[in-house]
Amino acid sequence: MNPHDARTALADINRLQDATRDEIVRRAYATPRVLGVALGLFLTLAVIDLGRPWTFAGLALGFVLYAGVGVLYEYRASVQRRPTTRELTYHTAVLAVMMVVFSVGRILGFAILGLPAHGLWSQAMAGAVLTAVAYVAATPLNRWVMRSIVRQDSGRR
Repeated sequence: MNPHDARTALADINRLQDATRDEIVRRAYATPRVLGVALGLFLTLAVIDLGRPWTFAGLALGFVLYAGVGVLYEYRASVQRRPTTRELTYHTAVLAVMMVVFSVGRILGFAILGLPAHGLWSQAMAGAVLTAVAYVAATPLNRWVMRSIVRQDSGRR
């Protein structure tokens, strides 16, 4: 192999790695997956103010949907890799922000809409709606940040 062939092969490898990273981010924030996660968040948070046994059933169903969407998409992905510490930290931060949005939604549901603390149409429902909408609306930003993290972790910018 001459030096030109070696450089060409290395350039092809780098190009394909970039395409692989872009595919990872694209699949992670595909519209069906984002909507499934938002629905799981909504179900999990909306039932907090319901009485037993509905709270447990709703929490279980929401969590299974939320986690199941992630597991299903990772299992069916054409490219699989382990998430880095930076990616896990970012996902944890996104969930923390979503919990803040939920709390703000509860407060707004009480202050503006006068919703009761318990029942189906409660403060938790208002917070859950706001959280699901905020998660879907933040998808372009999340996609951009994750693409940046994945590229930085690979040493490319």
